[in-house]
Parts: sequence; structure tokens; C-alpha cells
Amino acid sequence: MLDYAPAEAWSSDALWSWFSAQRAVLDAIVALEDAGAALPPLIDATRWHAQGVMALHELIIETRARTASELGELHTRAWEISSLAGS
Repeated sequence: MLDYAPAEAWSSDALWSWFSAQRAVLDAIVALEDAGAALPPLIDATRWHAQGVMALHELIIETRARTASELGELHTRAWEISSLAGS
């Protein structure tokens, strides 16, 4: 048999905090997606054989990988925040 205990009501402060956290994470996701979209053209533009430009090229590639990793983390946080509304 299923237990149908009523869900705890959220206070206005808790609800406001939830909405604020979700908005902040979603804004960060958009910012990282925008930044990530700008990186591939930079990678193509820095395909030179000069040592300084090669170092920049490698840094941009590393930044793209870190951006993708952070996006994954932010999507996880957004999912966690959204799941709080269901609890």
C-alpha cells in the first residue's frame, strides 16, 4: 500500500531561495554555453605552428574541455534544484 503523506508546504523564503538558485544555475548554463560556442572558431584561428600561438591554441582547447565539464556540473545542479520542488 502506498503512503500518501501530504508534502510539507514551502515557506515563501524557501520558495524564493529555490527560484533564485534555479535562475542562477540556468543563467550560468547559458553563459557557459555562449562562451563554449565562441571557442571552436578560436581553435581554428589559432592553428599555427608558432610556439606562442600553439600555446594559446592548447589553452583554448583546454578551456573548451573545462567549459564542457562545468556545463555538466551545472546541469546536475539544475536537476537537483528541480527535484527539490518534487519533494
